[in-house]
Amino acid sequence: MRILKAIVVSSVLALLLMSTLSVAYAQDEESFIRAAVLSKRDALILSVIYPGLGQMTSGQKIKGATIFLAETVSLVFAINSHENYNTKKKVYDSDLSSYNKIALSGDGRYSETSQIYNDIKSQSDDLDNLNTIRNAAFISAGVVYAYNILDVLLKSSSCDNVSA
Repeated sequence: MRILKAIVVSSVLALLLMSTLSVAYAQDEESFIRAAVLSKRDALILSVIYPGLGQMTSGQKIKGATIFLAETVSLVFAINSHENYNTKKKVYDSDLSSYNKIALSGDGRYSETSQIYNDIKSQSDDLDNLNTIRNAAFISAGVVYAYNILDVLLKSSSCDNVSA
């Protein structure tokens, strides 16, 4: 799972680096030889594929790069938070199971039981915080995605006859 996570993160970072470099080179419009006509539908399709692509190809390069970066950071943060939550949840479940075994056995190991209880309480608080962070990251990724789509749909000027 960690290998897959490393591959996904490195791929996203490589894509981000390539897109920001292309945006930097694309700022000089006269340097482009070919001019492409981009319809609003094409910009929408590109924005649905990944946020910011439609804006970058319709001439709003800075806005597109910003949306692209915001979505990428949100997704990386959400995936990382989700992995941390799952890892800590497994530890919490294991400690809770051992606590319940000690409590049900009635061996009278009060100090050990008290220590495990305090650890479980602390882990529960950490899980609540991680869950909040994870949800916030997924919500921010969704908000960026929705803004991206609305920006393309409600753009006042048509994308037709815009050089890419």
